[in-house]
Amino acid sequence: MASVGHLAVGLLAGRFHDDGRTPHARPRSRTTTLVGFSLLAMLPDADVFITPLGSHDSIVCGHRGASHSLLMAASIAIAGGLLARRYGWSGIRTMLAVMLAIGSHGLLDALGEGGRAIPLFWPLSEHRFRAPWQFLPDAPRGLKFISWHGLVDAVLEFVYFLPVIILALWPRGAVVPRLAVVPAAAPEPNTGPVALPAPVPAPVVAARPETDLESDREKPPLRSLG
Repeated sequence: MASVGHLAVGLLAGRFHDDGRTPHARPRSRTTTLVGFSLLAMLPDADVFITPLGSHDSIVCGHRGASHSLLMAASIAIAGGLLARRYGWSGIRTMLAVMLAIGSHGLLDALGEGGRAIPLFWPLSEHRFRAPWQFLPDAPRGLKFISWHGLVDAVLEFVYFLPVIILALWPRGAVVPRLAVVPAAAPEPNTGPVALPAPVPAPVVAARPETDLESDREKPPLRSLG
């Protein structure tokens, strides 16, 4: 690999560890944490410096050898978790972050198109494993990496791990933008004059004409002369 994928996973492990900081922990900057875990993810490739000393890649200490083992990564993760407690950091979170950074190195190399298989369970077994799906480009080593072929492999690997890089560097507390749903506007109330119902006319009672009998009753009686 061109190491871009290893650095991306290291950034993600650093982000995971940085998000779990506690108020009583020793202060540290986020940039320092991300850079530190990115370099930690490259630790298994330190075996490339053994080859110039006369070692051969075919032995277990050569490149893509014991340093790429999952058991070796677990040992370093446990030691890191115990050490983290002295600084007030979460031991469990530190172990998980270190295991993600270092343990993923051998797994990603097993997905490479070229190179040797990985002894994932050394020292329990020296059997080497290779993933059935090999899609990560095999970048040239050493100074040969500074070439057109090495540049293309690095760009292709960057595209593969771009989502991981974005997730690791996404600002803390930022909200993923979403399309806002605008509710339908309610109809405006009618503020014009309110029409009142027409008044109902009172019933008209026709006057009854007085009868002659009623007129006679109202007249005073006549007195007799005798």
